[in-house]
Amino acid sequence: MYSGKKICGMVLAAAMLTEAMMIPAFAKDKKISSVNVQVNANIELESKYGDEDIEVETRGKGYTYDYYEIENFGFEWMEEDVPEITIYLRAEDGYYFSLSKASSVKLTGATYVQATKQDSKQTLALRVKLPPVSEMIGKEMGEVTLTDGGFAYWSEVRGAGSYELRLYRNGVGLGATYQSTDQLFYDYTSYMSKPGFYQVKVRAVNKQNPDSKGDWSESMAVTISDEKATYIRSGATANSLVRGEWIEENGQWKYQHDDGSFTRNGWEEIKNDWYFFDENGYMQTGWLEWEGEKYYCMEESGKMVRNGTTPDGYLMDENGRLKND
Repeated sequence: MYSGKKICGMVLAAAMLTEAMMIPAFAKDKKISSVNVQVNANIELESKYGDEDIEVETRGKGYTYDYYEIENFGFEWMEEDVPEITIYLRAEDGYYFSLSKASSVKLTGATYVQATKQDSKQTLALRVKLPPVSEMIGKEMGEVTLTDGGFAYWSEVRGAGSYELRLYRNGVGLGATYQSTDQLFYDYTSYMSKPGFYQVKVRAVNKQNPDSKGDWSESMAVTISDEKATYIRSGATANSLVRGEWIEENGQWKYQHDDGSFTRNGWEEIKNDWYFFDENGYMQTGWLEWEGEKYYCMEESGKMVRNGTTPDGYLMDENGRLKND
């Protein structure tokens, strides 16, 4: 009888040991009852999956960011896409995830979809949606040019709805605030009426989300002399000054500047009219296509048609761009 009790005691002790061994290791660990995650995403249009720039930062104790997976179907990012990713968080030694509701997840830069505990609660798979690709594009500015005639211009940024600008003289911003335009140029002639070094800064504003703005891109500095400033104050533009001369070469025309250089593969404003020159510096006439827009320069003079009608009956806007096709 005694020995029987002894055996029962041993069995009970063994059972208790087995039960203890079955208790999860995190029973003595600390709970992670909430997480705080910040996502910064930058996706270029038509870039391949995996080439996107997504940074994930955690703000909390007991867990770290591991990696993310793309949940969208396809191969490259398109303008209509809404990126969806799963972010994997790992519990540090001595911790485990115990989240039970969506409100326990604080997100910045993304919206919550779902959270799943994995690997015996050592991993949290957090699925989130990022802002639409259409709200991420339209912010990368290219080169900005400021002429000594007071005319600022830049290339179109795909996805941008408008542009913000500010003019600086000798490193100091002019005016209380910046200017805004939906055009690809801005006339600063009246602002450049004092001698000094001038520079313009431009940034693109996303068309879908005006709060999404790109970095500032700045032009090279130009110098306004006392003479040019006097012309501007008198109501003329700085380009009223003769800065070069027309030269005929092989039956074609070039505009040679005082320093001997020529404008090549671009526009130049000469005495308040715009002209286009090819890569060899020759003035072009007729219909031209430039950065996705159509322009017309008169056959006899080369002047761009603005706010008028071309000889073949097409209307051109104030910037010289085709209004009806």
